[in-house]
Amino acid sequence: MKVDAGIMDMELCEDTRNKLVVSAGKKVSFFDMSSFELLKSVDVPISFREEGGSSLHPDGSKFVTGGSDLWVRVYDYNSGECLETNKGHHGPIRCVRYAPGGESYATGSEDGTIRLWRS
Repeated sequence: MKVDAGIMDMELCEDTRNKLVVSAGKKVSFFDMSSFELLKSVDVPISFREEGGSSLHPDGSKFVTGGSDLWVRVYDYNSGECLETNKGHHGPIRCVRYAPGGESYATGSEDGTIRLWRS
């Protein structure tokens, strides 16, 4: 597996999706863990150089990102299109994860808050 920048965040989805989600540079990349093949890479408007991350929805249909620009964005997995943009933090977003059931996701920020968002 090769990425073009330093890795800021990784998420292993071990269920039927068997994907590794990597946040590096200005991309979110998805790898097949059985072959280590790059499945796709999506350009995003933030840089994962100092903070931030991404998380794949449990059904694999979308993914969420957050980072230094304070915005939380949800993207369609297949098209890479931004579906929604949310703001609620007053500091850079350090981490993002979907709940196991996919009904919500959480973001943690340098401002000392954790926010829960409905999917």
